Amino acid sequence: MSTEMIARGEADARVTGRRRALVPLLVVTGLVVLIQLYVSIPLQQPVAADLGDAGVTAALASGYALCYAAGFLVYGPLSDHFGRRPLLVIGLATLTIATLGVGLAPSLSVLGVLRAVQGAAAATFAPTALAFLGEALPQGRRTSAIGAMSVAFLAAGIIGQLGAAGIGETVGWRWTFYLSGAILGCLTLATFALVDEPTVERPPQRLLARYAALLRFALRPRSIVLSAGHLVVLGGFVGMYTLLGPHLTAAGLTATEIMAVRGLALPAMCCSLLLGPLVSQLGPVRTVLTGFSIAAAGLLNEAALSHSLVGLTAASIGFVAGIAVLVPLMITLWGQAAPPTRGIGMAINGFVLFLGAGLGPYATLLPGDFAWALTIIAALYLVAAALVVVAIRQRPGTS
Repeated sequence: MSTEMIARGEADARVTGRRRALVPLLVVTGLVVLIQLYVSIPLQQPVAADLGDAGVTAALASGYALCYAAGFLVYGPLSDHFGRRPLLVIGLATLTIATLGVGLAPSLSVLGVLRAVQGAAAATFAPTALAFLGEALPQGRRTSAIGAMSVAFLAAGIIGQLGAAGIGETVGWRWTFYLSGAILGCLTLATFALVDEPTVERPPQRLLARYAALLRFALRPRSIVLSAGHLVVLGGFVGMYTLLGPHLTAAGLTATEIMAVRGLALPAMCCSLLLGPLVSQLGPVRTVLTGFSIAAAGLLNEAALSHSLVGLTAASIGFVAGIAVLVPLMITLWGQAAPPTRGIGMAINGFVLFLGAGLGPYATLLPGDFAWALTIIAALYLVAAALVVVAIRQRPGTS
């Protein structure tokens, strides 16, 4: 065997190894990035005790959430224009610096500005990474990779709260951001080393034309109907957990016990990995109906078993299983609606998904008690299922 053939074989092995490492790298990065959204929940009291409680919610949570959701609309076209790799690396580097800066913030006003920068930088990741996976992987691996990313996105909601609460109680709230920043720095270097730009032909356009295309895409009848159904997916998830905490507190559970109830749903998030087999067996329409029906049934069971801790916990796990199917499914549907400009599809997907998450806490304004509020949310999931099916079945000429 010639030296040239040996060298070529070694080069091919290195490329294969890098490709195999891409999905785990992006999944771990997605988990750490999304955790930054949820750490504000348990840290409000310790931050208020350190820096003052006047406007702590706005400084720690509101600015971040607003910049995060809006960032999806900004970065989707940018990633289509400049490429996936540059946006991933620059966004992660900026997020690393901003995260470390939050830990050093001397006042609430400085912390609020840095959290807003954090949110804006964090928003680069999800639409760009999902578009990257849609382009860089073959069809057979694409669905499972998106499912793994969805597990990370969902798990971050619970892991972020548990981790921030534990770190805050042991070494102080600032270390949540110091440790996050150090991990993000390592992930930035790994992304720079391992991620290559996908070899995909994208239509040449001016950047302003791409934003105009995003607006046109968002206003298409199919996109509007899909968005209306998509709002409920994470909105109901956040809404249920917003209602669950006070309900369990009123039942006499401690904060640690409440977090344990939340944590028991973590394994159900792995149902995201079942999306590929489900779509292959059932097709997209029946998979949509299955996911939304499981979520609605979980909520109705929670309502019926609201006075039984075991029954309520089991029903919440079933609900999360339904959500775990729906999140990657909706990502897939948006990706299919948008090529060759997948960045636009992922931008609208992320904006609608996290806009719904932002509306979720307003579930406390629903009429009636805990059980009645969950029943209303369950009804919304069934309406959302019908809307998404309508969007899927729209003729191409109406999309």
